Formats: sequence, structure tokens, C-alpha cells
Amino acid sequence: MKGIMISAPNSNSGKTVITAALLYSLKKEGFDISAFKTGPDQVDRKILEIISGKRAGNLDPFMMGQKGIEFSLNISNSEYALIEGVMGCFDGMGTTSENSSFDTAEKIGSDIVLVYAPQGEMFTLIPKLKGMIEFSKNRIRGIILNKLNPKLFPLYKKMIEDNLKLQVLGFFPKVSEFEIEESGLGLDIDERLKEKKFLDVLYKIVKENIDIQKLLNLFQPLKTDTKIEIKKTNTRTAIAMDEAFNLYYSENIFLLENSTEVNYFSPFKDTELPDCNFLYLGSGQINKYKDALSQNIKIKTAIKKFAEAGGKILAEGEGLSYLFEDLDGFKMCGIFQGSVESTSTLQNFGYKQLEFMQDCILGKKGTLLNAAEYHKSKATTKLSPIFTVKKPYANISFKDAYVYKNCLGLFQNIHFIYNIENLYNLIQS
Repeated sequence: MKGIMISAPNSNSGKTVITAALLYSLKKEGFDISAFKTGPDQVDRKILEIISGKRAGNLDPFMMGQKGIEFSLNISNSEYALIEGVMGCFDGMGTTSENSSFDTAEKIGSDIVLVYAPQGEMFTLIPKLKGMIEFSKNRIRGIILNKLNPKLFPLYKKMIEDNLKLQVLGFFPKVSEFEIEESGLGLDIDERLKEKKFLDVLYKIVKENIDIQKLLNLFQPLKTDTKIEIKKTNTRTAIAMDEAFNLYYSENIFLLENSTEVNYFSPFKDTELPDCNFLYLGSGQINKYKDALSQNIKIKTAIKKFAEAGGKILAEGEGLSYLFEDLDGFKMCGIFQGSVESTSTLQNFGYKQLEFMQDCILGKKGTLLNAAEYHKSKATTKLSPIFTVKKPYANISFKDAYVYKNCLGLFQNIHFIYNIENLYNLIQS
């Protein structure tokens, strides 16, 4: 597999739209291509999956380890990989470049194309770019200028190529309709980017302004050697998948589909659970659909009955809200005592290190696990949390995660691939 990473000097640079445009264009031109998102972001990964029509993966060394990111690339079975970076190119954990887009690119052997939006500058961008190129050990090989007046492109192109060893691949004009608005838990992934008209406009811009052949020439063979043996079990897994529950790490789904018998269901629409002995509730837009979820009494009753009978349940991220007694006053499953309140801001955002203070369905007391947190929910409960949660590179820690019988709920999201034994703890009797 050959790949390239699309990165930028900072967030809000237009990486997502430009990566989406390139992905759709390459797919439309007939290339066998999969997409990946650097870091833990499930929303951007979902966008890339919708556009490509193929499984999109995450590449996160902290949450997945070196073997995990190679495994994610390996199972895509595509000829090409287009990788969207995260934040600024060198922005990592705390004040380091660890786990940054650049760090990940080094670990998988990918070169980088930079998305750069000049803002009131001309030659000043040369020393800026030179510093980034040198710091990347010449891994930054190309650049796409964003939000640019088309009349200025020839000037910028000549200036950059005269002064730097950097290929200018083209530009993207400033068009307000290409700004993807935030909605609920991240981007509104279900409407805008499913519009063929919108994607076709992006394709037209790429055809007119980006040298696709130059881009393809920058794709390099990636490290995809890692193969992980997956044990087949007799476990029957039910996974919630609908408008409300739709954000899962695709590697987790792949592992479950290859180690258990998986059936999908909708807490939003279905009235009974599939035949299962493990239930997986992921994140999504539970807050948005809380009214409809509260009205589906039959499925809530079935889930609670499953829990009372000792069935295993893992609920993570926003999915945890569904297992409390109520969410913003709307009745939920009532497995965990207490209530959840939706908030306007993110709660405890970022990477976390989890330490188990007692045994649970994921592992034994003392187990350590890396995770990420991204939700707008706050629980009020008298239950005793079972995890110590620490934020790396910061003197911040708190207690979180709740158990009831064989049910575990946590606001953090985890990757099974980090320690596959956690997965087998879940799915084995």
C-alpha cells in the first residue's frame, strides 16, 4: 500500500474539506483508495468513510500502539491510502510532538502534503515553510494553498518553488459554502457530505486546480507488515448502529466481526435485541435523539432485562448516557442509577490513561489502558466510579466509569487493538 498524509500548520486550515475533495476525486478517477484519520477523532473518520464508501481507519500511536496502526493499514486491502492529519502538523500530546501527525507519519513511513492558507503574507511564508520542512526532516514534500485568490496563485507558486524544495500541487479557492459547520458531537456528518452535488463541486475544483499526478507521485510505500491473529469465539455480539449510535472505531468493529457473530440493531427503531451475549453501545448523537430513544420502551426494557440476567454490556462515550435513568429528563434504560445532563461544551476532552481500581468485564484490577474522551455530557450519580483517569502530560486526574453486574459504562473511548486481551475478556464466557 502506498500513502500520503494531508497535514497543516494549524487547526481550522481546511484539511477536512481538502482531504474529502482529494479522496472523492481519486475515487471518481477509479483509484483503489482507503482513507484514514490521524488521532482519535471518530467524526472526521466517519466523514472519510461516507465519501470513500469503504472502511476508514484511525491511526493513533497512543491509543493503538505501533502494531495497531500498522494493523489498521493492513486490513484495508487497498492500493492507496489518503491520511488526514490532526491539529497542526507537529502538535502532539501536551507541549510535545509525540503522537502528532508528523510523529505518526514517521512511524508509518508516509510523506506529508501541507495545506497552507496564506493570511496577509507573501515572502514571510518562505521562512515559515522552510522551518517546517527542516523540522520534518524533509518529510514535507508538497503543498496545497488554501482559501486563495486564483489571481495570486502563479505568484505564490513561483516564489515557493524558487526558494524551497517543495512541490506546489495547486490551490483551493476561498468559497464559504465549503466550510463544514459544527453540529452536536462534532461535524454534521450525515447531510452535507452525502450530497452528490456538493461533492461534485469539490471534484470540479480539484480537476481545475490540483495536479493529481503530482500528488500520486508523492505516495510512498507504508509500513503495513503487522498481522494480528484473531481468535474465533462462539460469542454473539449485538452492536447498536443507527442515527443515534454510529461512532465506533472501525478497527474495533473489524475485530468483533472476525472474532464473534455480529448482528446490528437500532435502539432508535427496533423493539427487541438480537440474540446475543455481548452488547456494544458506542458513541454518536444520543443527545439529539433522546426523545425518540426514550419513547422506545420495548428496546429499553429488553436491554435492562439483558443486564439483569448477567449479559455483558460495554457502553462508551455518549453511549453511556443511554444506560442511566434519564438524559435531560428523558427516561433511558435505567441500568445505572443517576442522570445525565447535556452540556454546551466538551467535558474532560483529550487523551486519558485509565487504571482499573477493581475487576470488570474489560480486565483485572490494576489494568492500564489508553483512551480518548470527547463528549458533551455530565453524569450525576451516587455510584462509585471504578477507574482512575489521568490526563497525560498534565497534573489532572479524576475517577470515572461505572459497573452494574456485567455492565461497564465509561465516557472514554478505547481501542481493543491496544491490548487485544481486553477484547477477549469481553467476548469470552
